[in-house]
Amino acid sequence: MNIKVYISGLKFMMCNTVKRLFNGDVQFIHSLDHGIYGVIDSTTNINKENLDKIKDYMNKMVNDNIPFHKKIVNKKEAYNFYKNKSNYEKAYNVLDIDNLVVSMFELEGQYNYFYSHDMPASTGELKYFDLYFVSDNKFVLVYPFNGKLDFTFRSHIYDSFNQYDEWLSKLDINYVSDLNNIVAQGKVKDLIKKNDIMVDNCLYEIAKDIISKNKKIILLAGPSSSGKTTSSRKLSLYLSAYGVNAIPISLDDFFVDRDKTPLGEDGKPDFECLESLDISYFNEVLTNLLEGRETKLPIYDFTVGKHTETDETYRLDEDDVLVIEGLHAINPRLITINPDLIYKVYISPFTPLGMDRHNYVSTTDNRLLRRIVRDFRTRGKDAEFTISTWDSVRKGEEKNIFPYTDTVDAVLNTSYSYEIGVLKVYIEPLLLSISIDSPCYEEAHRLLSEFRTFYPIPSESVPEDNLLREFIGGSIFERNK
Repeated sequence: MNIKVYISGLKFMMCNTVKRLFNGDVQFIHSLDHGIYGVIDSTTNINKENLDKIKDYMNKMVNDNIPFHKKIVNKKEAYNFYKNKSNYEKAYNVLDIDNLVVSMFELEGQYNYFYSHDMPASTGELKYFDLYFVSDNKFVLVYPFNGKLDFTFRSHIYDSFNQYDEWLSKLDINYVSDLNNIVAQGKVKDLIKKNDIMVDNCLYEIAKDIISKNKKIILLAGPSSSGKTTSSRKLSLYLSAYGVNAIPISLDDFFVDRDKTPLGEDGKPDFECLESLDISYFNEVLTNLLEGRETKLPIYDFTVGKHTETDETYRLDEDDVLVIEGLHAINPRLITINPDLIYKVYISPFTPLGMDRHNYVSTTDNRLLRRIVRDFRTRGKDAEFTISTWDSVRKGEEKNIFPYTDTVDAVLNTSYSYEIGVLKVYIEPLLLSISIDSPCYEEAHRLLSEFRTFYPIPSESVPEDNLLREFIGGSIFERNK
């Protein structure tokens, strides 16, 4: 069963349980490791004991093997249904759907919509789940990953999500409908500026912390399409503004020649493993810089799959620092030097914006949209290629970066509340071009369906130093600028 269908079933089952036991509702806010962080709205305090009661009742529903039923309704009927329940954000989303009909699902007399065309046949298929207690009324719904329950509470990432969520709440932006209202009122330029200031301020604080701790090597890591290149260059600028010269280095420039890339278990090139980097060459360059030698840095040409040295030489003086970014930057196997010299930063677009109270903007999907747009623009790869290789990319992230996120000194959230609207303009034609005969067709149209309620936002309002420019083009940090 598709994991997204499985998760939709779990969420529906939990919503029904909370309604039945405590006459409450559930807000699913964002992903966290292999789980979904959420808050229970109820007049009853949901402590650990009551959360266990919810889990026990959900297990009873699994044993009872209750069927899910699909019901096709017209938009007006769905709109009135949610409006009468005071689920206004769901009602507004229904209005913004292009289709004339909506696929709703029924479970024990309760109806809901989960941006999915499918549900499990019955609750009996949802045997594997857990509820992790965070604090009163706050939980994580854990779902199976690779056939098992494997959840770790990532406190740094949790805090970063909450910080962003609190900021959006102060602006009265909780759901896509709130964002669309800002776009419709012609106020999106102000939101873009505010959001940019918030993200840039986080970078300033990290720069100040690095300087106060007198670090020499800054390792900045993040999963694919998290904005590592722009973040490292902006961090270098902010450090320079404090009088510290920063030399940015991208680990992507240290890939081995493409024909030497190690093969994965599937027999295909594994571009996500640590060994896809020329670690020996990287450490040679790093040693030369740390010892004060003039050193040339490589540039990797992704179109031909080889790297070349630049003509420009670099030399690390006493007050200089290195800013090294890449997927493997915080991997302890990458370099072995005095850890007191190192400052680690983890970045990712943690998106707390909700589609509605039961559906959120997936961080993983957000990154996939970014990657599709960038791959097409800079690497000549179509959307079908990017989608077909995404599972391999995700497996590499699970293995090579996520286990080390709790070892970092700082977390930078590189999400923009408005970015789906900007990316939508670029992504729709790329996804629509995928043939119905393609194995990627279903995934492409899932993405189109999931983000169809976002109003498009013109990119002209996005500044040249904005991280999104790394994907849509026009960044001042591109090498030819």
